[in-house]
Amino acid sequence: MKAIHLTAYGNPAQSLMMVEVSEPNAPSASEALVRMEYAPIVYSEPKLPSVIGGEGAGIVEAIGPGVTSVKVGDRVTIPFGNIHLV
Repeated sequence: MKAIHLTAYGNPAQSLMMVEVSEPNAPSASEALVRMEYAPIVYSEPKLPSVIGGEGAGIVEAIGPGVTSVKVGDRVTIPFGNIHLV
């Protein structure tokens, strides 16, 4: 699976790199797997390099046991680890 790594803040042409990462595991209890469609570069990203996508919008691909607030196919936003329907 491909992901975009942010390696430094500044010129995106010089600081973004496409990398190969492992496929995510199936969601655990109270988790949802979201296919990101939009992920801005924000200063809340963890130490660099990091995969961008801690915030953004996407589609729920899978849900773990006990998840009732979203279903597969829902469009959601993800700010700071919280999922919101859009």
